[in-house]
Amino acid sequence: MSDEPGQEPGQPPAGLTWGELVAGLVEEHGTLTAVAWKLIEHGDDVASIERALRRVRGRGQLDGGVWGQRLLRAFGVPTSIEARLRWMGLYQSPFNDLPLALCLDQLRLWDRPPISESRARTWLHLGHASCALRQQEFAVAETQLANAHAALAGLDATYDSARIEQLLASAYVASRRGGEVDALLDRVVLPATLTTADRACFEARLVDQRAYQLNKRHDDPAGALAMYEALPAVDVHPFASYRRDAGRAWGHYRAGNLARAIELAHCACEYAGDGGYTRLRAMGLILLTKIGGDAAYLSRARAIATRLDDRELLARCDRATLA
Repeated sequence: MSDEPGQEPGQPPAGLTWGELVAGLVEEHGTLTAVAWKLIEHGDDVASIERALRRVRGRGQLDGGVWGQRLLRAFGVPTSIEARLRWMGLYQSPFNDLPLALCLDQLRLWDRPPISESRARTWLHLGHASCALRQQEFAVAETQLANAHAALAGLDATYDSARIEQLLASAYVASRRGGEVDALLDRVVLPATLTTADRACFEARLVDQRAYQLNKRHDDPAGALAMYEALPAVDVHPFASYRRDAGRAWGHYRAGNLARAIELAHCACEYAGDGGYTRLRAMGLILLTKIGGDAAYLSRARAIATRLDDRELLARCDRATLA
């Protein structure tokens, strides 16, 4: 088998190649000719387009040129690849619970043509932003979020989840850097087209960020607790259930209901474990430390943060120690 252009000899290409993109489209539409017919523009003929596509699929992960752009503009990337990129770009995905170095490696492997030339690059910007936040590199996160915002311009409603992600992540950065958090959160709209799981996760995140502002800026723990209590009691997704019960645990702790707070914090840890959310489990252990004062929980959380090489989690552990 011949090597793809631009690859080291003997090394399989990482991410997606133009050849794989074209092969996926051929599988979806039946034949290369069928793909070519969908690219017909004034003055083109099917035979010349087929020849151009054969050249494109030999480009490996190099610039796809004019025909690569036409291909991406007409078809985007295969649905299965889009789903994988989306998994890397959403904060509520367990992708963010992998060791940081592994997350960065995966993002870099995919951040090359044809993906970097497609609209799906939005998810890579969002994934890079999440990694930057885990490293407490807020300026880098802001740059990646600005890139995501630019990449989203003109895209249709299929990218509404990416728009929500970009706003929520930007609001988080603003909360850490003294920006206009409320103005960003006010722009978050949850459309009816969201899946049930996505809606539950985004709603829980939106409430969590608004409640944080009530707790920290306005010293209104009762108001924050009421927001968490208003979230649906049904357990649609482990991430959403974790956010709900962790928020309720802190609210009941502030209200002096220690037994209920500990019960809810343990529930939150269980939801984190059920969903494979290692980082959330560490946050739940930190929460149990703050509520119950058991240093063993904090030691376990710090061990998780160290294994994940997660600077942001380690900072949370340090703050819990100081408290």
